[in-house]
Amino acid sequence: MLTAQQIKEWLKLEPNPQEGGFLASVYNSTLVVPDDLLPGLPRTRAGRSLCGSIYYFLEAPGCSVMHRVTGDMLYHFYAGDPVQMLLLHEDGSVEVTIFGNNLALGQNPMKVITGGTWLGSRLTPGGAWALMGVSMAPGFDPVDYTIGERKQLVAQFPEQEQLISLLTRDEEKK
Repeated sequence: MLTAQQIKEWLKLEPNPQEGGFLASVYNSTLVVPDDLLPGLPRTRAGRSLCGSIYYFLEAPGCSVMHRVTGDMLYHFYAGDPVQMLLLHEDGSVEVTIFGNNLALGQNPMKVITGGTWLGSRLTPGGAWALMGVSMAPGFDPVDYTIGERKQLVAQFPEQEQLISLLTRDEEKK
């Protein structure tokens, strides 16, 4: 079995300083969709890639801090230890899902996450690493991306304070 370091090297994964974890772009379509054909999404300089995909890698003790994007995402679980994801939906509902390959335990190998949903993830206790992927159509643009603030998210979802605290950075230390 490959080590976390071997996987990071093989897939050319780079640290994601804003969110945590590691990522590598896999694909960005050369076809571009003009902004005026995508109502409701923030304006970009030159339109958006028709679709894009990345590898995303978590390694203990790190996490993917709470964040959101404006477009829909398709998360894929490829290998490693199960990942717990907190989803805070725009309608006020909350979902905690486990990504993994053990279908008998109810783990999800793939999930659609609607744009505007706050999400953060971490390895389940005892986990060492997990390799996942994210696909978006239209493709990702940095104008779509927002990091969540602990105080704001806890105010909106007080029943999730413990998990939100684990999946956000302390604002005083920024």
